Amino acid sequence: MKKITIFSVALLSSFLGVTQEVKFGIFAGPHVSSATYSVEGVNQPTDAKVGFHIGATYKIEFDNKVFFAPAISYKLMGYQVALNRPSFPPDLLAKDNNTTFHEVDVDVLLHFECGKKPDHFFFRFGPSFNFILWGNETFNLETGENVEQSMKFSTTKGYGRYDASLVGQFGYETSKGITIYAHYAEHMLSMNNQDKGPTIRNRMGGITVGKYF
Repeated sequence: MKKITIFSVALLSSFLGVTQEVKFGIFAGPHVSSATYSVEGVNQPTDAKVGFHIGATYKIEFDNKVFFAPAISYKLMGYQVALNRPSFPPDLLAKDNNTTFHEVDVDVLLHFECGKKPDHFFFRFGPSFNFILWGNETFNLETGENVEQSMKFSTTKGYGRYDASLVGQFGYETSKGITIYAHYAEHMLSMNNQDKGPTIRNRMGGITVGKYF
């Protein structure tokens, strides 16, 4: 761990040493989130949920019109699924599930600007590391009962807290540092850690407005 820390600090120092411009920004916006959900390879019908995100970012130039754009954000995420096969989690008798969870994302993106004018289009892409803080789920059982409970997270069973996704953004920046862009994230890992449980891959699409200072 000590060697990794030293290497990371040295790499960051050398990187900052060649930068020409650094801007700090904030952003927020609405989104819809859902998931691809399958049980034993059979896709289950899902519906999206409306949420929002808010965060902070840096724009660090290291080549002509090419920038490093790290960001950290909070996202309100979730999905709804209708189950036609037994699925644990949430419960082998569940007919559906409605989840809401709170997530912190750390994005490591490259930012490319289209043109040299102060007002310009741009696009970003790269990986994001996702950490679920807590969540709740509500589902109906075949027996007629309704269950509302906290989602159970573990590294070996139940839901997983840790994920990684690929992020793509395309938008417009004004000469005053105001940005508006479309944002899409596709999660690469299953949210489920339970053996023989469902495969749950979250996804999100939204609109973001930001400001650089």
